[in-house]
Amino acid sequence: MARSRELPADDLAGLLRQWSDAQLAALDALDRPVEAVARTGSLLLPPATEAQVADAEKRLGVRLPGSYRDFLLLSNGAYGDTIGAVMAVDPRAGGSDAGLGFLPVTEISWFIEVEPETVEIWLASQDEIEETRGVPDPAPTFERDEVRDYRPLRDALLIARGFDANCSLLVPVGGPGEEWEVWDHYKEGTTRWSSFRAYVRDTVEDHLGVDVDEAEALLLLASAEEGDLQAVQRVGRVRSPVATELLLDAARRGVVPHPVMRALTRIGGPDVVAALTDLRLNEWQQSYAHRALALIGTPDALDHLASVGAYLQLSQVGDRRAAEIAAARLRDGDYTTQLAAAHVLARMPDPRWVPDLLGAYDRATSDGLRVSTLGALEACGAFEEARRRAPDLLDGPYGYAAQAILIRLSGRTGGIEPHTP
Repeated sequence: MARSRELPADDLAGLLRQWSDAQLAALDALDRPVEAVARTGSLLLPPATEAQVADAEKRLGVRLPGSYRDFLLLSNGAYGDTIGAVMAVDPRAGGSDAGLGFLPVTEISWFIEVEPETVEIWLASQDEIEETRGVPDPAPTFERDEVRDYRPLRDALLIARGFDANCSLLVPVGGPGEEWEVWDHYKEGTTRWSSFRAYVRDTVEDHLGVDVDEAEALLLLASAEEGDLQAVQRVGRVRSPVATELLLDAARRGVVPHPVMRALTRIGGPDVVAALTDLRLNEWQQSYAHRALALIGTPDALDHLASVGAYLQLSQVGDRRAAEIAAARLRDGDYTTQLAAAHVLARMPDPRWVPDLLGAYDRATSDGLRVSTLGALEACGAFEEARRRAPDLLDGPYGYAAQAILIRLSGRTGGIEPHTP
């Protein structure tokens, strides 16, 4: 994953091309972008016209902020947003990717008109927080910082619909004619950027990395260890080999493991691989080291992951050994391990896994594991086996998922009637 010394572009058109590349590079090997992206290699769309933008401004009763307006005139929406690239929906899932990603100018709308209850909940939460603390939380201080004042939600524009409660918003926080913030809004909170251009540039920089000298790296790591969130973020972007030993020392001590491992992934090389394979960390920290080894992707790194059974990380880079290990874990793992193993086998399907999946289904003591194995059986082509077992789950908490499996399989197995409780 070690990158060239490329820098973020100076112009928005160049930044958008780099942004598209960054979002696609973030995908795992088994992820599939939508067909149009697979065909063109870009998340960007043809530009909107000045007339289309003007019509939207008249409809909304507001002049769109400068860098977002410029974006629309370069790409009228995109197959991606603050959440990431839009994925193709597997036909087996019965869903659709329509309407995801940054919206075309004709579809942007006021968030309060689309999600009035969501706005009401967050504003009520803001009032409760301020009543408890007596003073508002401090304003965000850097790009991708956490939002602490949700009152501007009432004036936000919805510029990308996500799945579940995720979405991208354009939020006025300054005076007339100033840029609007971009918010990545999700169930647990929100992160923000000072403008649309700032969002694009920050995403590009996060992908490309930053150069530091040894003294800068030392200061960054010291600040990160003390809890400076901006330093934590920047540590993850370091790409300079001169920082390798400092980062490895931090990794051994378990200091800010996620950003440290991201930086080591960027740097790569035999010394990094050797050091990461020797690390002995707690389970969640070790998973970051395994992810780094998978992304570095040298034969030695992948062989080590196979030897320790890190099938999730191997699957993220498409290594076929992941499925072999997952099948074994399906036979002897605990509940959480078996769930993850069934997910991997669904993403790396092969008829060879059908006996293991059937055995796991028969041994399962929870509907959650049963429905996961049914999905994997379907992916592996065992349609009749999945069809016969799905009705067992229809009246339980995963009945909706079993129903969806039956509906998807109806065309393959001779017309299954939807179940009515």
